[in-house]
Amino acid sequence: MTTVLIVEDDPQMARMLGELLEFEGYRAVLCPATERVLDCVRETRPDVVVMDFHLGRVRAPGLLQALRADPELRAARVIIVSGDDQEVAARAAGADRFLLKPFAMEELLEAIRELIHSESGRP
Repeated sequence: MTTVLIVEDDPQMARMLGELLEFEGYRAVLCPATERVLDCVRETRPDVVVMDFHLGRVRAPGLLQALRADPELRAARVIIVSGDDQEVAARAAGADRFLLKPFAMEELLEAIRELIHSESGRP
């Protein structure tokens, strides 16, 4: 079963994404705290990480750079989502995909499918 790790500081949004992904047949895992993102990736070995750009005082690019710097985790496929157009910053940090909120669930599902079916995750 394909595992999707959700990194979102809004608990309601995280639960909603998790429920929708599980309804679509994915195993959704919610990362409980932004300071645990690397541990969550290490523990769950997700096929795809869906990460909000703004995570309280933390920003996804810093987390993503740390993830890409870790030899054990750098291959993780990451989709960054944001209500602001942060695609340039997200891609510069190493995101595989970027989705602007609000996005249709089908857009997220398509991005996940593309990443799990591609060799490296990156286009």
